Amino acid sequence: MTKTIVIFGGSGFIGSHIVRRLSRLGYRIIIPASNLEEAFKLKIMGNVGQILPINFNKPSYENIKKIIEDSDYVINLKTVWNEKNNEQYKKKIYNLNKSIINCIGELKIKKYIYFSGIGASLNSLSKRSRAIAKVEKYIQENLTHYSIVRPSIVIGEKDKFLKSLLFIFNLSLFIPLFGKGNARIQPAYVDDVALAVEKLILNENFKGKIYELGGNKIFSYKELNKFIADEINKKKFLIPVPFWVGYLVAFIFEKLSIKLINREQLALFKEDNLVGEECHKFKDLNIKVSDTKQVIRKIINEY
Repeated sequence: MTKTIVIFGGSGFIGSHIVRRLSRLGYRIIIPASNLEEAFKLKIMGNVGQILPINFNKPSYENIKKIIEDSDYVINLKTVWNEKNNEQYKKKIYNLNKSIINCIGELKIKKYIYFSGIGASLNSLSKRSRAIAKVEKYIQENLTHYSIVRPSIVIGEKDKFLKSLLFIFNLSLFIPLFGKGNARIQPAYVDDVALAVEKLILNENFKGKIYELGGNKIFSYKELNKFIADEINKKKFLIPVPFWVGYLVAFIFEKLSIKLINREQLALFKEDNLVGEECHKFKDLNIKVSDTKQVIRKIINEY
């Protein structure tokens, strides 16, 4: 009998790669989406009727229960980056997941895979990270058949992080470095992350654990910008920008609906975004990660 997977956020950057991998394995995939136009584009990845986008504009408990009641697995990548206050993050991240988790417990779903992020903490300066950390805590208190996935910055074709950087590189001779650019990141390739989800679905032993997923290369933001400048063979001047200036610019961008950077994203530039020693990693899923520098070169060439 064909098994069914519900993927909230399945039409997004990471979600679409997960859909591609799981559809090849024959799963029936339901994609609740507020933007059906983007979700319908994924139907070509599967056979007729295999991938089913459905409208999801009312995240009530009963609506969520109706969507997932006949499913075997639930994956949630749905999140938000730009909200006005804590209450909206609570509503769109914590309350949504609380309803999903409660429905899963009631319906005895086989597994819940929740996408969090490295740095999620109840003490974080980021409102978004605090809401995500509360979700993690609620999952651990109420479910046993779950996996929490915390990727570092995820890169690949059409990722927003490198796309925004390359846009600035093409536009300006001067490249801003928030703070001094010393915070470090460990970018993960999107298909490696999708493969990790595939393995978590296929192996029931991978449950009740947290996986922090990072690539094989650690960069400071300064090092990453220098690497990109070298690859495009253009002279660029890296200019340190105080965080208060960055927050002011991000605030203006938010008001003008310019999707280049917002204040929650800017918070990522303050601290290291690296895989921790205490969590499970790609190697625990027997995944040999892609070469990060080669991935970035390919993205640059295709931009």
